[in-house]
Amino acid sequence: EPRWRRRKTWELMHSGKKILTFIGARGKSKGLKNKNILPFCGKPLILWTIGAALKSKYVDSVLVSTDSPEIAEISKQAGASVPFLRPSKYAEDHVPQMEAVYHCLDWLRENNQMDYHLFMLLQPTSPLRTSRHIDQAIDFYFNHRKTDEDTLVSVKSLNPKMAWVMEEEREGYITFCIKNGENRQLCLPTYLPNGAIYISPIKGLVERMGFYTNKTLRFLMNETESIDIDTIEDFKQAETSFLEILKNHI
Repeated sequence: EPRWRRRKTWELMHSGKKILTFIGARGKSKGLKNKNILPFCGKPLILWTIGAALKSKYVDSVLVSTDSPEIAEISKQAGASVPFLRPSKYAEDHVPQMEAVYHCLDWLRENNQMDYHLFMLLQPTSPLRTSRHIDQAIDFYFNHRKTDEDTLVSVKSLNPKMAWVMEEEREGYITFCIKNGENRQLCLPTYLPNGAIYISPIKGLVERMGFYTNKTLRFLMNETESIDIDTIEDFKQAETSFLEILKNHI
């Protein structure tokens, strides 16, 4: 189907709301050196996320925020926009990723480029998240949101036994983290964010509301698709899973 026709369908379904995709990729990485550009199944890790975003039926622009000239060049060659280099103060280990998001939004506003309705964050450490997942998440968001303030976070299911997780409160006493944790039959389903996809109205992020609010929808992905690379063990597991998926589709 031609992209212009897909775009027309998108405009009819979602009132022409423009989506900005944000990919944050620091040059420094403490756990796994140069993680974002390590060769993953034949090409730099970040390119799998850039490629998935560019193949989406709905994404209007793919912006990479990085403090690394090398990552910036690789991203530009792949077709992403890198309109600025992220200041080093937003690229340190202790700085939350949301600070880079807010810096990006401030830059867009200051440069009169704030013409988007939705903001989607994709982490480059989720290489098994594809354009199919992105499009399904966007469709899920529009089909299930109840207000204009709703956000969406991708998750994976947790084993019901996680309801038994306990934490130490004070004076050495422990208590269940989850309400009714001692009775699994009374517990609602539990999920863990997998870091693959985050969606929010631009307005909410400009107001510093973040992605996690009391109006956050969950987009469910399976265990394999949810691999998030933090360590060399994660990296090897992701490559093995990717090659297995590839083999099964040949």
